[in-house]
Amino acid sequence: MSDKVFATGRGMVHSWQCDHMGHVNIRAYGELFEQSIWHAFNQMGITPSLLRQGDIAMATVEQNIRYFKELLAGDVVYIESYIAKISEKSVTVEQKLYNAETDIHCASCTLTAVCIDPHKRKACPFPADIYKKGQSLLFNAP
Repeated sequence: MSDKVFATGRGMVHSWQCDHMGHVNIRAYGELFEQSIWHAFNQMGITPSLLRQGDIAMATVEQNIRYFKELLAGDVVYIESYIAKISEKSVTVEQKLYNAETDIHCASCTLTAVCIDPHKRKACPFPADIYKKGQSLLFNAP
């Protein structure tokens, strides 16, 4: 794993996360990726304590999930992420979910989020240190 590709999640599939066919349902994938994105933001310096200060917030504006291999109850999973694109006000993170037993790539999520001013509820620039850290983490996947 490159230092620009980082671990953002680990978990396991519970039976209550499966659909009527016994496969993980789309809500469960969404939950795994949602938890993972906060770890990616943290890697950039968008930490829980910074968000609690109330000067900036993050809002997802686009999310695309692709499914490659089904997961079943009991499967152990992990997620790796990287910063695919960053601009003054937005960041795109690529997340890849793997079966931890087989290392098979099971799903991907591309998520674009915008830095917002929570008081004005409008997009605003990232703080300079966060933008710089995000740029340093940019990874162009092969």
